[in-house]
Amino acid sequence: MKKLTALIMLLLCVVAFAKAQNPADLAKTEAVQETQNVQNEIKEFPEDVLTNYMMTALSKKGKSLGTINSDGTIYIIAANSTARPSNMPGFINSRNIAYSIAELTAKMNLLRLAGEQITSGRGFTMLEDIIEGEDPDASHKAGMLEKAAKIVDKSLDKALEYLGVSEEDIAKMNESKKQAVYEQNFDQTVKSLVAGMVKGCAVVKMVEGEIGSDDYQIAICMKYSPEFQSLAAVIRDNSEYQIPVAQVKNSNEKMMNMSAEDLVSRMGVWVTYNKEGQMVVYGFGQQEVRTTSSRQSSAFSRAYSQARLQAVNNIKNFVAEDLVAQETQTNVEKLREYADGTNNYFSRQKWEQAVKAKETSLNIATEQIRQWKGKHPVSGHDVAGFVVAWTPANAETAKQLKEQFKDVPKNDANNPNSEASPERQKTKKSEYIISGEEEEEL
Repeated sequence: MKKLTALIMLLLCVVAFAKAQNPADLAKTEAVQETQNVQNEIKEFPEDVLTNYMMTALSKKGKSLGTINSDGTIYIIAANSTARPSNMPGFINSRNIAYSIAELTAKMNLLRLAGEQITSGRGFTMLEDIIEGEDPDASHKAGMLEKAAKIVDKSLDKALEYLGVSEEDIAKMNESKKQAVYEQNFDQTVKSLVAGMVKGCAVVKMVEGEIGSDDYQIAICMKYSPEFQSLAAVIRDNSEYQIPVAQVKNSNEKMMNMSAEDLVSRMGVWVTYNKEGQMVVYGFGQQEVRTTSSRQSSAFSRAYSQARLQAVNNIKNFVAEDLVAQETQTNVEKLREYADGTNNYFSRQKWEQAVKAKETSLNIATEQIRQWKGKHPVSGHDVAGFVVAWTPANAETAKQLKEQFKDVPKNDANNPNSEASPERQKTKKSEYIISGEEEEEL
């Protein structure tokens, strides 16, 4: 009786508490709120960050990604991850490679806008073969060779068993291929082929960063424009500079004052304008400097030379790259059902992408802008960098110097009867080379 009374009192207390408690108040309790405030931390991929940024920036100008805009410009985004994590030696070199792969992928997607050759094929086969009983016409008397083979098999089985092979493994060896009562096969192949000369493409924005453990991604936005293509043609043909002038920028001063931290994030080329409003192209290169127990200065010197070669090559790639890109996807599915009720399933999806830039040569004149050293902000690795530039003034100076190298003196210096060679004329210096007096005006 006491237990029943206590139970009734407890139920009355619960009912009274429920009536006194407003549902709105219950929603504010700590027990409820702690489940409402749980937030999933999602780190965006650099590719997603770049895509969102460019879509917003271009939409303000009435432009879009991945299409030919009204002014002839095209913006393409591509990304790739480094094979080497940022906390291991060789990361900077792997970062350079990841950038190159992203650049080639962007150019491949750019070529696709002009059309791609698609080759595809697919098909399937089905078979149903249900057999009951034994076909009397299929019976035959075992021949001498068949009988001998049976004896050999038994003898080999005993030998294998003696060597320690299990009966189960021996049975698998003797098991013949089961006859399927039902078969279904499907296969499909799709091939994409694009090829062409890509001229006047430059990366205008890059985002890079860590994504979880041992995953470092580099995303780039590549821009093509008719002006870039015209500039590339001028550099390639070493012709007269006829690109229309545009906004005046003192890009050389900006480049000289750029911090090492900013330069680490600069890869590929940068197309901008000089103080005369003429388009110039800066090429960037960087190389990881491995720590050595001795001759560390030599390691830096070698890294500078490698970085300079990369910088010049980046300008060359801006001028023109002859690409062939092929993408293949294969899907296969097989199903087998056997008379004993068992079945087998097989599936395979194979994807392959290959982009090849044909080997080409280009005579290009560049000038050294600066060499720098710094540390990568994520990995902390030492980086040696180099910046070169193609400018109209330097291209003209280089052309004059090349002609002078071709000149052959008419008089033989070893012939005492010949007239003295005329004094060699000094080369005309570029008016865009910064001197001490010009620095005050920059």
